[in-house]
Amino acid sequence: MMVGATRHLLIGILAVASQLGTTTSATVRSRDDSSSERSRCRYLPGDNEWPSLNEWASLNASISGRLIQVVPLGHVCHDPTYDAAACAALSSWTLPQTQWSDASGFTAAYQQNASCNPFTPQSTPCLQGNYVSYAINVSSAADVSAGIKFAQKKNIRLVIKNTGHDYLGKSTGTGALSIWTHHLKDIKILDYASPAYTGRALKLGAGVQGFEANNAAASAGLRIVGGECLTVGVVGGFTQGGGQSLLSTKYGMGADQTLEWEVVTADGTLVKASPTKNSDLYWGLSGGGPGTYGVVVSLTVKAFPDGVVGGANLFFTAAGISQDIYWGAVELWHTLIPSVVDAGAHTTWIVQPTFFTLYEITITDGTEALLRGLLKPFTDYLDANGVQYQMGVSSLPNYHSHVDRYLGPPPYGYDAASSLLEGGVMFNRSTFVSQNKKIVAHMRDMATTRDFFFPAYAFNVSRTPSSPNAVLPGWRNMLVYMESQKFWDFTVPFEEMAAQEAIMTNVVMPPLQDLAIGAYMNEADFNNPRWKQEFYGKNYNKLRAIKKKWDPKDLFYATTAVGSDVWKVAGDGRLCRA
Repeated sequence: MMVGATRHLLIGILAVASQLGTTTSATVRSRDDSSSERSRCRYLPGDNEWPSLNEWASLNASISGRLIQVVPLGHVCHDPTYDAAACAALSSWTLPQTQWSDASGFTAAYQQNASCNPFTPQSTPCLQGNYVSYAINVSSAADVSAGIKFAQKKNIRLVIKNTGHDYLGKSTGTGALSIWTHHLKDIKILDYASPAYTGRALKLGAGVQGFEANNAAASAGLRIVGGECLTVGVVGGFTQGGGQSLLSTKYGMGADQTLEWEVVTADGTLVKASPTKNSDLYWGLSGGGPGTYGVVVSLTVKAFPDGVVGGANLFFTAAGISQDIYWGAVELWHTLIPSVVDAGAHTTWIVQPTFFTLYEITITDGTEALLRGLLKPFTDYLDANGVQYQMGVSSLPNYHSHVDRYLGPPPYGYDAASSLLEGGVMFNRSTFVSQNKKIVAHMRDMATTRDFFFPAYAFNVSRTPSSPNAVLPGWRNMLVYMESQKFWDFTVPFEEMAAQEAIMTNVVMPPLQDLAIGAYMNEADFNNPRWKQEFYGKNYNKLRAIKKKWDPKDLFYATTAVGSDVWKVAGDGRLCRA
């Protein structure tokens, strides 16, 4: 058993599991047991066809005891396995480290479905719900291959998880076997040479997180393109989904940095994919979405010499000023975005109903004078209208120092990957400029009447990457990516928050989607009815053909992933052919 995995049970240690209900629960908590339906579906615990304990034991033996029988993390808060001290420790439920350290943990509250969390009464039964049934704590490609072959042979659902930083529920599934890549932590610094790129590079295991990759790069005087949330895995959803970064204006998307993938395909074979070898698979993995073409075990990415990075941040509240002044500041900030990005910047801000936070402006080789000049029209407005604000400006010697200041505190950073309702859209420059008043008016309405808030970031990745990839074409024309969010309230009934999810899908997002050119598949609404066009655009058909080649039986499934529409999730969580 891996160190720290005390909440999980290896096969054969069934004492806790025997005390817990094995009932599954999706959003609609019902069960369809008809044999005709099951014949088109993945099997679930309780089905006659579900693998026997001896079969699970055989799998466990073949992978040196790395199989985990999952008991949901929240079981310690419920009878009959209640443990007051352990339950109190789960007050950190919404922090990413609580979920990534657990073989089945994930952050998508909607998919958690209140089936077994610390917020429901002790007497409420803990149900397996949408949590996976088993996980393999993989240490090698051979472990991955064994899991894939077992899932294929036994007709059970397979999912892939590293950290579980997941707004769409991709890294979990009722009755699934999970390939848990979190402990593939190898990092190698390379001198890389290929027809497409010659220079420094990092080879990252699939479990490496952003803060770990940043630290390794900095130790060698380098920097890499990684996410704003430092705890996100670099190799999985971040890069495979496109990957936006503070360094994107300088170097491009995360997927633009890929040099070589090592991936276990649906037949259990380990292959390499690069611009010159299995180039179709390389293209699809580089921005075409995670969890659907194979299980990546490593990725080699470009690394760049480190150097000076200029930065700025700013904060003010709506206290003591009129709503017109507050939202006038938001509207003004939007008008300044083109000039900020044209100066070489990436910038992130958030508009709450009662406060505005400019988290960062990042400009490689930027000076304090440059940053102050870019912000002067904004601070002039704030000064003229009596708005009290806090501002910081810096020019630091390296990217690591810049990250610590603007995304810190280290090692995990400010972005706690909290449980959220999540939607998002991207705007091109002409629309964002010409429709600014309309966009801000809608934000104001949704913030003041429905308590949604709007994180956003802006940058320029219009340059052509050194090797073609499957990044959504809309990114190349994008100026601003805007999200709509609301914190999940665990103190109210699940159904109330599900209703808020529907409001986001049907009320908050459509007016923004009508102006948009796409959406970032990693930070978007899982209920988005336009997901094929908005997440993949014109690339979808090519990606579907690649998936059919490498996964002809559609083993790999993830919400809104390429090819996911050939499946449907039944009321009991069972995955069935559509």
